[in-house]
Amino acid sequence: MRRRSYSYLKLLKIYIHNILENERFYMHTIYTTIGLFLVITSSITIFILITPEAEKMPPDLHKFLEHYENFTIYFFTIEYLLRLWVASDFIDDFKHYLEHKRNYLYAFLHALSKKLKWMLRPTSIIDLLAILPILRPLRVFRFLLILRLLKIIRYTHSLRVILSIFKENSYLYFVSFLIIFTLIFFSAIAVYIWEYNAGNTSFDSFLNSLYWAIITATTVGYGDITPTTPVGKFFAAILPMSIILLISSLSATFSASFIDKLLELKEGNVILRNLQNHIVICGYNETSEEVLRHIQENNIDKERPVVLITNYEKKDLGIDLSEFIIYKRGDFTIEKVLIEASVDKAKDVFIVGEAFENLNDRNIDARTTLTAMLVKTLNPNANLYVEVLLNEDAEIFRNRIKANAVFVRGEVIGRMMFYSSLGYLQAESIQPFLNERMKVIRLDASQFFNATTFGELIKKARKEGLLPIGVERSGRTIFNPPDHFKLKKDDVIIFIEGGE
Repeated sequence: MRRRSYSYLKLLKIYIHNILENERFYMHTIYTTIGLFLVITSSITIFILITPEAEKMPPDLHKFLEHYENFTIYFFTIEYLLRLWVASDFIDDFKHYLEHKRNYLYAFLHALSKKLKWMLRPTSIIDLLAILPILRPLRVFRFLLILRLLKIIRYTHSLRVILSIFKENSYLYFVSFLIIFTLIFFSAIAVYIWEYNAGNTSFDSFLNSLYWAIITATTVGYGDITPTTPVGKFFAAILPMSIILLISSLSATFSASFIDKLLELKEGNVILRNLQNHIVICGYNETSEEVLRHIQENNIDKERPVVLITNYEKKDLGIDLSEFIIYKRGDFTIEKVLIEASVDKAKDVFIVGEAFENLNDRNIDARTTLTAMLVKTLNPNANLYVEVLLNEDAEIFRNRIKANAVFVRGEVIGRMMFYSSLGYLQAESIQPFLNERMKVIRLDASQFFNATTFGELIKKARKEGLLPIGVERSGRTIFNPPDHFKLKKDDVIIFIEGGE
């Protein structure tokens, strides 16, 4: 029960991290929009409350602004604590360090250092200073709340999307607004001349005429200034219609640009230069489909960015990709496409033999070879896992390209690649590789307690017709440990039984 609760807590932590930090998550865009609104409105509230004229405000308005300010302080305090929580995994960092150094104090300091490193970031310092007045003794430093304006930096994702749309259509918007201004300006001049000469006292100055033109163009029409001449009435009828048509075209253009942005994401025409330590899968077939399936089942796509590069359209894929897996359409043998997927910053790269019409197995392996060479050139430190179709081509990747693992295509290659990238295999994932006379069994190490190392265990188990292939310890399966690996009484040994 405790283990399950921890698993749910970890999933919650990943979800909150994606909301706060992952720009590719749709909830992040919604959250940043809300955050941006709160930053701007609360900053205005602060300026009003700290001005000398604040005491002259109506009491109910002053009370409302005070309550709103308190609400925003609590909101940003909770946000700060959540960001601190998801900045690193304290428990995992502590356990990982403890396994290697066996020093509780150093393990604690190591885990704590990652939290402190996050707290010392400029944006984190701004966040902290902006919420300090939540403590009563620090209310005298209320001016620190003005620093909250700098938090706009955190919530610029939605603004960047809007600004990029304006930038892409800047010429169209410029021309449209120029036409609107021209229509209003010259309508004001024309109507002013005719109405002034007709003795209409409402049009006693050009500013009044310009005011009338703006009110009429925006279809507000207060009625405080009205034309009486036929020319004035003509402009009063034509001007709003012209402006409405222009505004409608601008709205349609803006909406179309938003749709284009969505189609870019849907069709995979995206550039992902802000990714790092992510997983890149080059090619789509039954192998990469199996890899993707395991990534989603194990929630790895929620912990690390995953990019799929393929020439197939998204609708033709045999698997539903989660919202956390980035689909990019393109030819992964082209360096530009790999760079756009930030392969140079990736931690793990999978390359599979993606089939093409009129390409034989040899040609497909040649494409795989070219991709592997490009990946190693762009990112020599990446973990490279390669699938080949012809067994004789496997040696090229092992000896020349130095891939971390090379697999010849088979029904369960995807499963092997996935667990190989994690450094261990679960016993259930091994069973499909065995023939019908072979099976996987588990036995307590205590039954072979005379064997102190894995190497000794292999010799003793052979006499019983068993082949040890892994050790389960503390919830983790260690596949094929070295001969000097020390066994513990509580270990569970995984064996293959049967065969010839």
